[in-house]
Amino acid sequence: MQLSAYSAEARAQFARLVAQASPGRTIPDGFQPKKPVLASLLKDGTELTPDTLFPFSQVTLAHTATMLRDTYHIDVEVIGVGYLPA
Repeated sequence: MQLSAYSAEARAQFARLVAQASPGRTIPDGFQPKKPVLASLLKDGTELTPDTLFPFSQVTLAHTATMLRDTYHIDVEVIGVGYLPA
């Protein structure tokens, strides 16, 4: 997030990655994410709750969400992702 706010090269690289991943889709100049989604890989069947996160992860997540909200006015969504065997 900090790179996207302050680095033109980081924003340009992000735009290139989006174009590669989704041909025909473009990112406008000056794009700033409005709501990033943080995903946590969980053991199969485990629900993401504050109790299923390690204490250090809880602190880091809370700090990150607070910093993004207070500094960049960006809301964060957190989701759990179940493990899918290959």
